[in-house]
Amino acid sequence: MEKLKEYGEKAVAKGARTVVLVGSLARGDYTAFSDADILIIADNIPKRPIDRLKEFIDPTLPIDLDVRVYTSEEFLKMAEKGMRIVKEVVRYGIVIAGDPTIIGRAKDTIKH
Repeated sequence: MEKLKEYGEKAVAKGARTVVLVGSLARGDYTAFSDADILIIADNIPKRPIDRLKEFIDPTLPIDLDVRVYTSEEFLKMAEKGMRIVKEVVRYGIVIAGDPTIIGRAKDTIKH
């Protein structure tokens, strides 16, 4: 977990607003073969999703990463639609770096 927190801090230094651990590691039902599912919210990012990943990939970590990068606007629109990934973030997500405020906003949006 310490290495993931370091990864999160580096991502924030590169412009991420919030870095959240989701998936099996966050839920606690991981196995030896689990990867780290990371959701990054950042606003000054390329339009194409594939281009967004380049900034946040770190092959030096001792665990494989599955990274998803969204803008604040995209994330909140996904919350409005009740998308599963946002529900997962709200219910199980662990903010490993950055500002957790947007997660609370998403939670409030899902409830309405």
